[in-house]
Amino acid sequence: MPSAGSDLAARRGLLHRGETAIIMVTSLLFTLAALTWSYRAKLACGGAPFDANGRSVRFPVGDPNAVIPCYSDLMFLWVGRDIDNHVFPYIHGSIAEDGHLIGGVVEYPVLSGLLMWLGAIGQHTDLGFFMQSALILTPFALVTTILLAWMSRWWVLLWAATPPLVLYAFHNWELPVVFTSVAAIAVMAWGASPGRTTGERRLSLRTSAIIASVILAVGFSLKIYPGLFVLPLALYVLTRGERGDDEIDAAGAVKRAFDWAGAAWVVVAAVITTLVAQVPFMVAGFEGWKAALEFQGQRKADVDTNTFWYWGVRPLLNGDTDLYNAVVGVASPLLIIASVVVAVYLAWRQYRIDGVFPWIGASFALLAGFMLFHKVHSPQYTLWVLPFFVLLRVPWGAIAIYLVTDVILDLTIFRLFGILNSGAPMKWWVEGGVNLGVWAHAILLAYFLVTAARMQVREPLASLQRTQLPPRPPLTRLADADAGAAWHWLGTPVLGRAGVTLRPLHITDAEALAAVAAGHPGLGRWTSDVPGDTASAAEWITAAHHDSRRLAFAVIDDATGEVVGTTSYYDVDQANATLAIGYTYYAPSAQGTVINPAAKLMLLDYAFTHAGATRVVWHTHSGNEQSRAAIAKLGATFEGLLAKHRRFDGGWRTTAQYAMTDDDWDAARAALAERVDQLVAAR
Repeated sequence: MPSAGSDLAARRGLLHRGETAIIMVTSLLFTLAALTWSYRAKLACGGAPFDANGRSVRFPVGDPNAVIPCYSDLMFLWVGRDIDNHVFPYIHGSIAEDGHLIGGVVEYPVLSGLLMWLGAIGQHTDLGFFMQSALILTPFALVTTILLAWMSRWWVLLWAATPPLVLYAFHNWELPVVFTSVAAIAVMAWGASPGRTTGERRLSLRTSAIIASVILAVGFSLKIYPGLFVLPLALYVLTRGERGDDEIDAAGAVKRAFDWAGAAWVVVAAVITTLVAQVPFMVAGFEGWKAALEFQGQRKADVDTNTFWYWGVRPLLNGDTDLYNAVVGVASPLLIIASVVVAVYLAWRQYRIDGVFPWIGASFALLAGFMLFHKVHSPQYTLWVLPFFVLLRVPWGAIAIYLVTDVILDLTIFRLFGILNSGAPMKWWVEGGVNLGVWAHAILLAYFLVTAARMQVREPLASLQRTQLPPRPPLTRLADADAGAAWHWLGTPVLGRAGVTLRPLHITDAEALAAVAAGHPGLGRWTSDVPGDTASAAEWITAAHHDSRRLAFAVIDDATGEVVGTTSYYDVDQANATLAIGYTYYAPSAQGTVINPAAKLMLLDYAFTHAGATRVVWHTHSGNEQSRAAIAKLGATFEGLLAKHRRFDGGWRTTAQYAMTDDDWDAARAALAERVDQLVAAR
């Protein structure tokens, strides 16, 4: 027959799984709602009539009064890259003298180009291309949600229930590349997590990191930035992860044992994967493959790139376009390299402090530096940083400012493009909103660059990385507290017998309880926490309510209806079916009467008969002979003295412990009931 403890553990496990299911379902529903909203907002750009190329005549304006701009790069790319002609990407392409891409070349790495080609199969309009592309992108968003929910629990809502997913899910091809970044972290977490049967990590650190490196290299072939994360991942393996093995040299000093071979394998795996993805395109159509790189190299930091270069550096150069482009062309790559050095240095310094290389924080820092100094900062890049908001303890203020200014930037930048294209006068709030978004993001990215390495990883990811069992999620912890609470087992009974009533003690009893103590100054001789005024009585009652393993009662004389004392169940332990009775004191008028024996009879009878307790304990000051004699009269057995058991008058007291078991209760109950009846008859 299962024990009470195993039954409780089973219920807790079921509740834990139930909360996990709630988190998954809730976050997926939010994700689906965001994707639906995003789809409908972008869909407004396309539709009949179409021109000869299948371009929607109303693209890219759509509804000019819509709150969310309908513009989508997915729809834009239909014309101009031979996607509409279903040309297989890169193989037959090149870059024209004027910088335009032709012959199926797109400006993205090869796997993104391949996904775009798949999105165009069977379609003949930009709207059809958009709809099929959205269908391809959707699973990446949903799986990303599942992984983030597993690694962060309710923090996943920063991804699933904030504006960026609505604004950018179908704006460009970001979702597959974001998925690879999150998947790499998830592989590392799963590999380090304890196995159910062995308790050991599921995969070795090297194996986990090599798989993660392969995934990041796939991401690199979708868009560049996941490739940056291979460096901190390799350094994490080099330093042996969360549990580095130290060696002691001849002088007795600790010498860190670095895993150079493991770090090298991480890098090699990324290189091989990249070559597997890139080489077929390089061999089949080198000019087309190279054209995508040349296009990015020739791209200028113009008004549509949302960078501090355009809004900050360009005005300082008095509009000299050639000088501006030359400065940006040199400064941008140099500063990106410098940011890599800074991020790695700060992460290494943190490793020297903590003993663990913060590879996820370092990855965030590298990404922040890349986004800050790159010539292009498209609005949809917010999807890149969002998973780090979920997985790292990024300050709430920074998250809020980033997301709010991101919405402002998205809602103004496309209106700015429309005003510039039409030649209409610029509206101050449009340009102001763009500047606010650009500069707020630049400042925050600089902040992330220098602080991300110090940001702690959220639970349960933090525990999974250490091969530890994660703490229970919030709702389960609350349920655990309830399950261990006295009322969960005992309820909140009202008991009555022999003209005495026991009911749960209320905060409104504070004045009456203070009067009980005030009328009996000798109480403090053996009990140091007896409240002598209403304020301290209120604190005493509050403390009793906050102790989840205690159930406090008011003792009421039915003849007068007045509170004449208090008593409690405490140290309530349902799993072992044990409890203690104490925190008892009475007014002088109640002493020597039926009140205390009747109260004890009710408490013991309820504990043993109704609740099924197996053992009841009493604790009293070893020098309190009156209390010890009263407990012994109940039929309790003296079990010994507990030295320094309770604090008392600034020091410690020795406690006398008595106990009664359910085996003793039948005999004790008969004697105690007879005594109560005699006292009632003697009134």
